[in-house]
Amino acid sequence: MTSNPPGLTPTECVRLLTVYRRRWMIPTLVCAVLATTYAVFMPRYWGASQALVVRGEASSSSSHQPGKFADLYEMRTFQETILELVKSRQVLSETLKSVEQAETGKIADEPSRREIETFRKRVDMRPPGGAEFGKTEIFYLNVKDRNSERAGQLVDGLRRQLDLRLRKLRNERSQSLIDELESQVAIVGKAHDAETSRLVEFETEIGSDLGELRMLHSANSGQSDLRQQVVSLKNESRLAEARTLESEQLLVVLHAAQQAPEQLIAMPSSLLTSQPTLRRLKDGLVDAQLRAARLSGTRTAEHPQVLASIESVNQIRDDLHRELQVAVQGVEIELGLNQDRYATILLQFQDIQRRLDRLAQRRVEYSNRVSAAETSQEVLDQAQKQLSEVRAGQVAAQSVSLVTPIDRPEVGSDPLGLRRASVLAIGSFGGLVLGLGWVFLTVAPVPTGSPESAVGEAKFVRPTRPTAYRSATLVEESLELAVPARSGYVD
Repeated sequence: MTSNPPGLTPTECVRLLTVYRRRWMIPTLVCAVLATTYAVFMPRYWGASQALVVRGEASSSSSHQPGKFADLYEMRTFQETILELVKSRQVLSETLKSVEQAETGKIADEPSRREIETFRKRVDMRPPGGAEFGKTEIFYLNVKDRNSERAGQLVDGLRRQLDLRLRKLRNERSQSLIDELESQVAIVGKAHDAETSRLVEFETEIGSDLGELRMLHSANSGQSDLRQQVVSLKNESRLAEARTLESEQLLVVLHAAQQAPEQLIAMPSSLLTSQPTLRRLKDGLVDAQLRAARLSGTRTAEHPQVLASIESVNQIRDDLHRELQVAVQGVEIELGLNQDRYATILLQFQDIQRRLDRLAQRRVEYSNRVSAAETSQEVLDQAQKQLSEVRAGQVAAQSVSLVTPIDRPEVGSDPLGLRRASVLAIGSFGGLVLGLGWVFLTVAPVPTGSPESAVGEAKFVRPTRPTAYRSATLVEESLELAVPARSGYVD
């Protein structure tokens, strides 16, 4: 008779669990006992948290938003610094000492390395809502301990020690920056004094032309005094030269008029502008000659009026001749004065031109010295400004905190982790699963519908197993042979 393939039915499962009940009851019981023992003696931790908000230093913030961080990277860096301070040995040690001293009322001893390391593992700091550091100004400081009240004291003490350590760190950093900036100010101050001395020495050497040199150095320079003098001297030199030429021409004409007075009549009036007497005598001579000519045309040569007019012409000529001598002397004197004036103007012009050339040659050196002095002054001002800001930050670090707590520390209403009942249930369930797995992995059902199963003489086909495990199974099955009729199985 052909048998059907083996399979597990609910009835077969119940029979297997009934026959091999020790295989699943013993692991379940053992795991339940172990879970109960662990639940009784397992440590229960209470969690306490303190919400904190951070801000940036006012001295390093922008003028429009004091206390704000310049960017998210700066805030993240600051929060990471706080995290390192929280986990530092000094902060943890001082926190433990302060809490122990508050509990006992005595001076606490220095905690051991193991205590500090254990406390470090129970301290955590994270942003709210699972956010990332640097995305929000708020973060939570979490501490867990076996005592709920002590957990609250620990998180509060940790926050206080963090504040003190952060102030101390800011103070130390500010002091380090102050020392560095003071050295920088001293060095830059010496360099600025040296550049200033060089500039003073150069300006002293320039002397009275310093104003002109500054006008040349200035980008918005206007018309300086020397340049105005140059323009004025050029105009005066042109005028003196013109007067000299005019005097020379007038002197030539006057000398010719002395030889031939008739030439004076043909002389242009522009040359006689400086000689009003000669001009009037010339005009009078012309008038007298015209009158004599008119009378000679109407009267005889012996007529008294003709003779009088001729006498008047001769008299004017004599006066004109005498006046020519005086005019020649005056023109010669004026010519000498004009020549001296022109020479003096040329000398002044040449002197000013030499001064301008000298200043132009030294302008580059002066500009370099002025630029060096101004640069050193800017560097000195910047260093002094930074030093003042750092000193102000150091004063603020001693009295102002950058980490502000939000409300009081909060302690959870229940301990952290699983409850004892949950641990017992999980352990028992794990033992049950282990036992069931042992049963179904070590026992195989017989084919359904076989005669052996009907009369209770069917055999289970067992898979090949290790020798030690098979020996234990044979021992157990030998104990079960005593009840073959009830179980329906033989081995």
